[in-house]
Amino acid sequence: METNDESVLRSRLRLWTTPPKPARGPAPSYTREQIADAAIAIADGDGLDAVTMRRVATELGTGAMSLYRYVENKDALVELVADRMYARHEWPEPTGEWRQDLWAFAHAQRRALLAHPWLLRVWGIGPTMGPNVLRHFERSLSLVDGLGLDIDEMVETVMLINTWTSGFVRQEFDLVEFLRSEPDEVLERELGAYVKRIADSGEYPYFARFAYEALTPRIDAETRFGRALDRILAGIEATLPQQGKARE
Repeated sequence: METNDESVLRSRLRLWTTPPKPARGPAPSYTREQIADAAIAIADGDGLDAVTMRRVATELGTGAMSLYRYVENKDALVELVADRMYARHEWPEPTGEWRQDLWAFAHAQRRALLAHPWLLRVWGIGPTMGPNVLRHFERSLSLVDGLGLDIDEMVETVMLINTWTSGFVRQEFDLVEFLRSEPDEVLERELGAYVKRIADSGEYPYFARFAYEALTPRIDAETRFGRALDRILAGIEATLPQQGKARE
C-alpha cells in the first residue's frame, strides 16, 4: 500500500520526468517557469500557505483545472517553486579560494532567505531533484573540490554551511517575531526585571555575565553572522587533509 510520503515523493519526481499533458481544445499555454513565478509572487505577498492551485490559476488568468496539466498537486507545485528559486536568486561566481567562496555562498543563501522568509519551509521540504537544484548542488560541491575530501566529506562540508545558515536566519526571524509580539514598555519592564533578578541571584554566573557584559544585543545580525561563519570556516580548515590546507 502506498503511503502518503511515497505519493508525495512520486508526485515531485513526476514533475521532472513527465511533460505537461496536452490540452483538449483551445486552452492557454504556460511554461512551468511562469507557474512557479506566479506562485512565488503570491508567497512573497501573502505567505506560502496562500499558494494554492486555485490561487495560482487565478493569478495566471486561467481555471484551476488547466494548472493540473503542468503540476498534479500542491506538493509538486511547491517542488517547482523550490527549484525555480535557485535559478532566480543570484549566486556568486567561484573564485577558486575555498574559504572566500564558502563565505560568499553562505551570505548569498542568507540574503535569499531574508528576502523570502517562506523559503525556510520550501528549501527544507526534503529531496528536491529539479534541474536548478542539481545545478546548485554541482556549483556548491565544486567550491570544496580539490581539498582532499572524499565525496561524503564534500557534501557534509557544504551541508554544514547550508544548515547553519538556515538555522541562523530562523533565529533572526524568531527574535523579530518575539519582539513584535510585545510592546516595548512590557519588554523593558517585565523582561528586564526578570533578567535582572536571575542575573543578581548568583545561581547563574554565566548568564549574569551575558546580561551585564555581552555586546550581542548591540551587534547587528550581519556582523554576528560573519563572526560565527569565520569560526566555522576555521574549524573546517583545521580538519582538512594536508593537501587541502596547502591549497589555501
